[in-house]
This record gives sequence, C-alpha cells and structure tokens, in this order.
Amino acid sequence: MEIAISIVLAFVISGISQISKDLGGRPMDRPFWTHQPTLGKMFFAGITWFLRPVLENSHRKGQFARSAAFGLLGAAVQMATLAIFIFGCISLAQHFFDSKLVVFATSAVLMLVGSFIVLPIIGFLMVPITLLLSIPLDLLFPLKDKSDPEKIAWCRTCVHHRKSKEFEDTFKGLWRSEAMPRSDKLPCNIPLETAATWQQYFATPHSERTLFPKDCPSYESRA
Repeated sequence: MEIAISIVLAFVISGISQISKDLGGRPMDRPFWTHQPTLGKMFFAGITWFLRPVLENSHRKGQFARSAAFGLLGAAVQMATLAIFIFGCISLAQHFFDSKLVVFATSAVLMLVGSFIVLPIIGFLMVPITLLLSIPLDLLFPLKDKSDPEKIAWCRTCVHHRKSKEFEDTFKGLWRSEAMPRSDKLPCNIPLETAATWQQYFATPHSERTLFPKDCPSYESRA
C-alpha cells in the first residue's frame, strides 16, 4: 500500500512541479498554454509532465526517437527518486507511530524537511544508475550527425539571402519576435514572393523555430 501511495504522490508532485516551472519561467521560454492559463490546461500539463520531452522534441528531424527515449528515461528516474524518498518518509513515520493521522502529519514534515537534505543525496546516488541505463539507449538510438549548415535549404544558403544583423542576432534578433517585422528587416530579397513562408514562420512559437525558415518554395541554392 505504501509503495502505491509513494508512486501516486511522486507522479502528482512531478506534475505540480512542471506546472510551477511552466508558469515561473521567462515569458519568452514559457509554453504556449501559459499565455492564457486555465484550470483545464494546468491539469493537462500536470498529468502529461512525463511526455514533455516527447512534445518538445517532436519537431527535431532525425533525433526525435533519441530525444524521446532519453527524456522518458529522465522522467522515470525522477519518478523513482521521488517515490523512494516518499516511501522512506512514510516507513520511518510508521516505525514510530501507530495513529494514521500522526503518521500522515509526520510523513509530511519529513518530506518537507528532507526535500532540502535527503532528496538531493538520493538524486546524486541515482546518477550512476541513470548512466548505466542510458548505455543501451545510446546503442539503440545513436546520435545522428548534424547536417552540414552549408547544405541546409534555408536563407543563409539561398541566392535571395541578404544579411540582416537585426534579424539574425542569436539572443535578441527579430527572428524571435511574436509578430512578423517589416519586410525590409527580413533576411530576404524577395519578401513579397516569400510572404506565405514568413507568415507561417512567425506563426510558429519562437521556442520551436530555427534561425531561418526551412524548405521555402522560393529557395534557390547558391551552389
């Protein structure tokens, strides 16, 4: 019974932690649901916390399976760490007390205090176990070589590309904007012909964008 309670509590705490992380992050890094949060969206984010690595990496070409596998491994380790910690708190409280109410209160206090001392130690001890479990995953889902930037069908290798430092700045560039900037700010000499591509690009959440739109129908390689 204590094991089942520990697993359920670990799942719930992980979900609450994910919601807090989403709501507490920088505005530019928050997931889309936090822009207009509702109880339904919060509940969905909480119960699907373990799928977050899959959802966040769904746009990665060639690396989706690897990212999802390692993300789910991380979620499993997190669940195991929390469940072990909670089970230990409950077992310790039951060792000294018989009253269920006192056991509940004592367990809550132990979890609150122990989260600052014991939980980090358990997490540290889980590191070598995580590394061992990641070995077969690394063999099953090998890291694929990244594409040569000079061969990617994007603006920088296109004959219509024009340099725009204001757009291409890695941290504060206009490529991160919520709305499409003026056409003269775009790194493209044919903004009218590529308007649909740019509209689709800026309709995509900036956390999921590459620096330039890919597979533009007006793309012409310099080679």
